[in-house]
Amino acid sequence: MLKFKSMRLPRTRVNLSMIILGSIIICLSFCIFIKRQSIFASSISPSESASEEKTDHYITIHSSNGKITIRSSALTVAEALERAEIKVGEFDIVEPALDEEIKEDNFNINIYRAHEALVVDGYTKKYIKTASIAPDEVAKDAGVELLEADVVKIVPQNNLLESGMNVAYEVVRAKVVHLNFFGKATQIRTQANTVADFLEEQDISSDKNENWVSVPLTTKITDGISFTVYRQGKQTISVEEDIMFSESVTYDFSIDYGKRIVTKAGKIGKRVATYEVDMKDGKEISRTFVSNVITQNPETQYVTVGMKVNLPPGTHQDWMAAVGISPSDYGYVNFILDHEAHWNPIAKNRHSGAYGICQALPGNKMASAGSDWETNPITQLRWCNSYAIGRYGSWAAAYEFWVKHKWW
Repeated sequence: MLKFKSMRLPRTRVNLSMIILGSIIICLSFCIFIKRQSIFASSISPSESASEEKTDHYITIHSSNGKITIRSSALTVAEALERAEIKVGEFDIVEPALDEEIKEDNFNINIYRAHEALVVDGYTKKYIKTASIAPDEVAKDAGVELLEADVVKIVPQNNLLESGMNVAYEVVRAKVVHLNFFGKATQIRTQANTVADFLEEQDISSDKNENWVSVPLTTKITDGISFTVYRQGKQTISVEEDIMFSESVTYDFSIDYGKRIVTKAGKIGKRVATYEVDMKDGKEISRTFVSNVITQNPETQYVTVGMKVNLPPGTHQDWMAAVGISPSDYGYVNFILDHEAHWNPIAKNRHSGAYGICQALPGNKMASAGSDWETNPITQLRWCNSYAIGRYGSWAAAYEFWVKHKWW
């Protein structure tokens, strides 16, 4: 029987083989692990990934029912209320707004619940739903326009069955006071009941030694009331005054006499004049001008005035004959009228204002002789004839007076 000897590898070769085999196994296991992790990560949805990134906040919600605090990852106010199962009505007010983002811890949300309200404005009544609490805000929610000094009061309702409300928001309109204060007119709205109350409200002294008031202090304030307050003694007042514009006149002999054409309208200027006034019981004793400041310069008005006169036909003798003057007086008449105005029916003395062919003063005296006295020399001559005979007795006597005095 043959016997074989067992062969044994050297110990160093066996250890090397084991090391290599173990390394291969470890590498394969690591690769499988990495692959599985990649597959697991790709299977997570974007929404799940985003939710893991959300941060929880402590959110306190305040309402008329009290308050609650929740821990939530809600991103907006609306989302937080939805998660807390809190509903918001149409007329409720939420602060901050529903679309406000929640970015900080200890976030507060206020809910103001709407309530029914009755708003009374004079004879007008409005029933509304509002979340406002302040009376003036409730009135505004009802579409009521509040003016200066108007107030809104909460008043009890005696007839609950009729109004359906325990209270009403009543608009109390202010009364208008027209006050002349130290010479300056002003308009003030007030809730004051008497003149004394009004003066106290406006911080105006009612001491009669300091101020004079045109009505008794006990006078009731009614809408549209007017009264005056003046300081006693000397005082300085400022008054806005008009400055009249000047007029530049151009005479045009192609336009009928007396016709005025404004080619450029003037503008009235303004100035603030300061006076020292001495007052006693509302009466001005004296006024002294102190100074003035021109706030708007006046602008000159330009006017064209017609000078065309349509004279009656004939000579001066024909005119005298038409009036009934005796031919023996023609020389006297001609002398006086030629020296007075050269027979010009529209002549006017710039100093005295005497007018017409015989320089009547004032010129409108001649209207007694006819409505066309301003331009008709025959009408004027009719008046001149009456004047000469009535004042001097004859044209000859009028002539003698004129030669001696150079006027008649």
